[in-house]
Amino acid sequence: MPPAPARPLPLPAVYGHDSVAHAFAAAIGETMAPVEERIDDLDAVLDPWRAPPAFLDWLISITGARVEPGWSEIRRRKAIDLAPRLAAHRGTPYGLRLEAREILGWTPPAHTLVIDDPGLVFTGHDSAPSAGRMLTVTLTAPAGADQRALESRLSRLVAAHCPAHLPFKVVITLAQSPDGRSPQG
Repeated sequence: MPPAPARPLPLPAVYGHDSVAHAFAAAIGETMAPVEERIDDLDAVLDPWRAPPAFLDWLISITGARVEPGWSEIRRRKAIDLAPRLAAHRGTPYGLRLEAREILGWTPPAHTLVIDDPGLVFTGHDSAPSAGRMLTVTLTAPAGADQRALESRLSRLVAAHCPAHLPFKVVITLAQSPDGRSPQG
């Protein structure tokens, strides 16, 4: 790629006929051209969808995006893109559902996520929780899905969104297969 042409610095009209001032402005413009070109391209580096793959780890660190080992490049880009919205809703049912839908692809009707908070701690009500109550998050997934993998993913997701003081458990249920049989039978 050829270097960008130098943009001379604009001068006030009083210097319109001063050849030394024009030469000085042209030299400064030529010196600044590479810097301006880099600044002009900065948005491509900061955009999660246009950034080179080598910049993704850096973008993850500066955005606080939650990523897991083994995630594809597309899923990592989605996590970076979604990081500001998730930061605003971290620790809420909305944030948990948003990440489940946008990053993990758990969308109805194939996947159903139910948050049961009998103590009303996570859902934001002011009443005190009953002793022994805990947050239960249930994911219903299509028949034939890997139940252990889903349980592991859901546990990490809930742990990331659940307030630290709140115990939780996750439950995975598999929908019946199209022939009406349970997935285990």
